[in-house]
Amino acid sequence: MQDASASALGNVRAEIDRVDRQLVQEIAEREIWVRAAGKLKAMAPAVRDPDRVEQVVQRVRGIAAELDADADVVERTYRAMISAFIDLELGQQGFLDAPVIVPLTVADAGEVLTLQRAAYASEALIYSDPSLPPLVQTLPELVDELTNSVGHKAIRGTRLVGAVRSVIDGDTLRIGRLTVAPDLQGSGLGTALLAAAEADAGPDVTSAALFTGHLSADNLRLYERHGYVEERREDIKPGLTLVHLRKLLP
Repeated sequence: MQDASASALGNVRAEIDRVDRQLVQEIAEREIWVRAAGKLKAMAPAVRDPDRVEQVVQRVRGIAAELDADADVVERTYRAMISAFIDLELGQQGFLDAPVIVPLTVADAGEVLTLQRAAYASEALIYSDPSLPPLVQTLPELVDELTNSVGHKAIRGTRLVGAVRSVIDGDTLRIGRLTVAPDLQGSGLGTALLAAAEADAGPDVTSAALFTGHLSADNLRLYERHGYVEERREDIKPGLTLVHLRKLLP
């Protein structure tokens, strides 16, 4: 029985490998056309056109529905792919430069959602859970959140590559959704965004608080490196425990 199961699993994996090869071939063809489009665009905003991104996303969601595929999975995959291709176009045209941190606005909601879904895909793998809040948050929900918080974004060229939000709760600055584009994680951008968030603390704020998952080792190292100390743990559901950390502010 075990041999039969192993054989069946091997066959399934072989089919997945075959499909992966087809996907890479299609991505390679898409790259050719993206490069051709990039040569026809004279300005960075034409590359990073949010309306065009949303048009593509809605189109592929429609295709997913026609093919009886999971539209949310297709959207997350496409947003990550679009982000990578935008970098390709920007680099080809020489539009890329060092990230700059500026205030986040409600108008950035669509780009933040794209960034969020790309950045948290790795967290979904760590926790074997594609329904983590940052991945299933809707655009209206995010707009409401941005309306009621202070935030910063990191821009490279015209691409949004990082974001962070915070709210003041009494004498505590609560920091959330510190997000960095997958290709820039580990570059120091998270540290810069964290510092920007902490700078929002007013004179009556004595500490900053945040949380992350217990298996998110990179996040925990980042926060502990910058003075955050574990305060408590909160069991959310089997396989997910939130680690709450706090830092005293000068």
